Amino acid sequence: MDPVHQLIITATAILVTAALGQILAPRIPVPLILIYLALGVVLGPSLLGVLAVDELGAVLPAAVRLAVAIIVFEGAFSLETHYLRQVRRPVRNLVTLGLAVTVVGGLLLAHFVAGLPWSLALLYGALVSVTGPTVITPLLQRVRVNGRVRTTLAGEGIIIDPIGAVAALVVYFVVTAEQQQAIHLVRWVLERLVVGALWGLLGGLILLLLLRQLRLDSSQTSRLLTIGGAALIYTSIDTLIPDAGLAAAVAAGLLLGNLEFPHREEVHRFAGDITVIVIATVYLLLAASLDPDVLVRLGWRGPLTVLGMMLLVRPLGVVLSTAGTLLRRRERAFVAAIGPRGVVAASLATLLSLNLRAAGVPGGDALLGLVFLTIVITIAVQASYADWLARRLGVLPMDILIVGAGRVGRMLAEQMLALGEDVTMVEPNPEHAEQARELGARVVVGDGTDVAVLERAGIAQAKTVVAATASDKDNLLICQLARTRFGREQVVARVTDPEAVPSFEELGIQVMNPARSSAMILANLIRRPNLFRLLSEVSVDGADVTEVVVRNPAVGGTSLKGLGLPKDVLVLLLRRGGQRLIPHGDTVVEPGDVVTLVGSRRSTEQAAERLLG
Repeated sequence: MDPVHQLIITATAILVTAALGQILAPRIPVPLILIYLALGVVLGPSLLGVLAVDELGAVLPAAVRLAVAIIVFEGAFSLETHYLRQVRRPVRNLVTLGLAVTVVGGLLLAHFVAGLPWSLALLYGALVSVTGPTVITPLLQRVRVNGRVRTTLAGEGIIIDPIGAVAALVVYFVVTAEQQQAIHLVRWVLERLVVGALWGLLGGLILLLLLRQLRLDSSQTSRLLTIGGAALIYTSIDTLIPDAGLAAAVAAGLLLGNLEFPHREEVHRFAGDITVIVIATVYLLLAASLDPDVLVRLGWRGPLTVLGMMLLVRPLGVVLSTAGTLLRRRERAFVAAIGPRGVVAASLATLLSLNLRAAGVPGGDALLGLVFLTIVITIAVQASYADWLARRLGVLPMDILIVGAGRVGRMLAEQMLALGEDVTMVEPNPEHAEQARELGARVVVGDGTDVAVLERAGIAQAKTVVAATASDKDNLLICQLARTRFGREQVVARVTDPEAVPSFEELGIQVMNPARSSAMILANLIRRPNLFRLLSEVSVDGADVTEVVVRNPAVGGTSLKGLGLPKDVLVLLLRRGGQRLIPHGDTVVEPGDVVTLVGSRRSTEQAAERLLG
C-alpha cells in the first residue's frame, strides 16, 4: 500500500479510536488510558497493522514530543495555585526527595528482581520517577478528592515531568558516555530547567499581554492564539536548547492559568479538548510500537518489580516527603497509594530504547517493556481502587459553592477554608474575585445567575450552595437553579429584605436575614452568653461542632456508650424525624439520626467516621 495512504489510515484510526474511547470510558469500569493502550496493541503492526508506526520514521518521536508539551501545558494551565501554595512543601519534597527515592528504589528493584544490568536499571528508575498529568488528571476527574490531595497529586505530576525527564536524559548520557565531566552535566541540567522555565515565563507574559491588549471579540481566536503560542514557546526554546521545552511549557501554563484574560474559561475548555485527542494519539502510537514478545520474555520478574515500586518505593517516598507537612495522615496515605506512570515515561522510554539500540547498547527492548508494564499495572490497579480508597480514608471534598464574593461571601469563605473545606466562589467583579483568590478560594469570574457559569464552577458536584450576593432577586434565582436544575438539596441564601424571606422558605431554602439574625444573636447573648460564646469561639480553640447523619448500619441499635466514640467527644443533641432528643449514655442510635457532636477536630472526625461507616 502507498505509504501516504497508510498514514492517512493511521490518522483516521487515531481520531476514530479517540472518539470510541470517550464513548466506552463512562460505560465500562476501565481507565481510558488502558483502553487506548489495549487498542494501540491490537491496531499495531503486531496484530491488525492498522496503525502504520513503521512508516512514521522521525515523525513518531517529533509528534510525541510536541504532544507531551501540549499535555504538560494544559495540565499546568489547570493547576490551582491557591491550593498549590497550601501544599507547596509536600509538592516540593515529592519532586526532589521523592524523586530521589523513586530513582534509587527503581534501580534496586530493576537490577535484583527484573535482572537488568546496573546501567539500564538506573535508567529505569529515572524513567519511572515521573507520574504526569496524562494519568493523574483523568484519574482525579473520575475520583473526587479534597483540594489538598488533588493539588498535591496534580502539582507533583506536572512539576516533576520536566525534572524527571531531564534526570532520565542525564542518566542516559552517563550510560552512553556522551557526557564525561560532572561540570558539563550540571550546566546541561541548569540550561534545560532554569533557562527553559525563564523562557516559558517570558513567553507566557508576552502571550498574556497579547490576549489582554488585543481584546479579541472572538473566543475562537483567543483559543487558537493560546494553543499556538504554547506550541511556539515550546518549539523555540527546544530548538535552541534541546529538551528545555518541557520546563518552558510548565512555566507558561502556570502563568497563564492563574491570571485573568478575555475568554479564559473558553481557552481552558478548548485546551482540554485538544488534550483528549493528543493523549489518545500518544498512547495509541506508543502502544502500537511495542513488541508484545518483550513483555512475555520478562516473565514474572516484570510484574513483581512493578509491585515493589507500588507497595514499597512509592509509600516510602511519600512518607519521607510529607512528614511534618499540613497533609493529614489519611491524606498522606491516599497520596502514597496513588502514583501511576504515564506518557512522559512511555515516550522517553521509546526514544531512549531506540537510541540505545542505535548505539549498540543491549537491553533496550527489555527496558522499554518494563517501563510499559509499569505504566499498565500502575494505571490498572490504582485506578480500580482509587475511588474506594478515597471513601475509606475520608478524603472526599465537601465542596461549598458560594455565589457572591462580597464582604459577606468572603468572610464565609475564610471560615470554611480555615476548617479545611473546599470552597469555590462565583463573582463578576474582578477586584472582589482577586480578593477571594487571596484567601485561598477557587474563583470563577462571571454572573452567578448564568447557568453556564454555575456549571463551570462545579455546581453539579457541590454539596452546599450558598447564594450570598447583595441582590435578593439574584439569590432567589440562584437558589431556584440550584434546586430545580441541578438537584442540590442543601441550599442556603442571604436575604436582606425580611419581607422576601417567605419566598425562599416556600422553596425549602435555609435563609439568613441580617435583621432576624441580629435579633437572635442579641437574644442569645442576653439569655445564654456562655453557651453562645462557646459556640462562637469553638473553631478558634481548635475544637469543632458538627452534625452527622448516621449512615453506618453496624451502629444501628447501639447505645451511645457502646459506640466507642473518642472520650473527648460530647454528643449534644440527637434528632430523629421531627423529634429532638437530649442524649445520654443509654440512648440508642438508629440509621438516619442526626447527631450533633462537639470536641477536638480530630476526635469529631473519628466519631463522624464511626457513625458514617
